Amino acid sequence: MAVGSAAQASEISSQQSQFQQPPALENVSSAAQTTGSWHDTHFITIDVPEDAGTPVAELAIHLESPEVSLNYDTEATESFLGQPRDRGDSVDLSSVSHNAQEDTVHVVFDTPVAPGDSVTVGLSPERNPQLPGVYNIGVTAYSQSDRQGGEFLGYERFHLYD
Repeated sequence: MAVGSAAQASEISSQQSQFQQPPALENVSSAAQTTGSWHDTHFITIDVPEDAGTPVAELAIHLESPEVSLNYDTEATESFLGQPRDRGDSVDLSSVSHNAQEDTVHVVFDTPVAPGDSVTVGLSPERNPQLPGVYNIGVTAYSQSDRQGGEFLGYERFHLYD
């Protein structure tokens, strides 16, 4: 983890969260898992525990890699309850934005994700990086009542192979 990112994660996690029990970053995966793949999907799954106390209204998803930047097609973003291999109902999104300078995608749910649900967001990069290796994704969840501080959920990794 880069020093600047560690400080940023520490700063984010030290802020007060509105969650009684924070959501958990369950899984991050790539559908194609190959370098250079066009229009792959990167899946990020979080679990909102029953005792969260408040729904999840927004996610900030950050690619932690100083060597590459991904150009996500925000129009192709999908979201659904459950896991990528066990999809539930679709979850409508009110907005998706990509800050290329920070390599962060902000996903705002039309209806916040209720405690007790798992939700998966599928992000589509224009093209996967050409470099094989491990890619770390950091996720921050924002409650319906607190869109400023958020709760840093940690990092998960996915692999890309030649």
